[in-house]
Amino acid sequence: MKWLKVFSVFVVLHLVLWLGAHFYRTINPITVTLGVDTSFDLKPFFPAMQSWIEDYEANARYERITVVTDKSAIGLLDSIQSRQSIFRTAFGRSSADDFAAYQSAPSDKRILLSDGSFVIEGWELVNFD
Repeated sequence: MKWLKVFSVFVVLHLVLWLGAHFYRTINPITVTLGVDTSFDLKPFFPAMQSWIEDYEANARYERITVVTDKSAIGLLDSIQSRQSIFRTAFGRSSADDFAAYQSAPSDKRILLSDGSFVIEGWELVNFD
């Protein structure tokens, strides 16, 4: 009978800690800035990029994802009506300077979907080439 009491204490403790972590992460989500390189050279990779974004969003339970491109800031990923709007413009070339404006935005994590032709300090590069 003693083992049942000890087991019950551990189950209740585990449940309380899990619920506490869940509520804390719900109130304080990790902020992610997702930069998408929409240069003309990457146009053939737009479907793969969109698939990567959908997979990332599916696994990002406690994250608030803001999407930016080299042309403009799109907004929160969950409030975008059409994911196709991320890739609506594809012209010119991108550079690190195009994403410099987003460097000062408060964010816990920065991810850049690009071809690796440039690297930005502080951004995690997901290479499409």
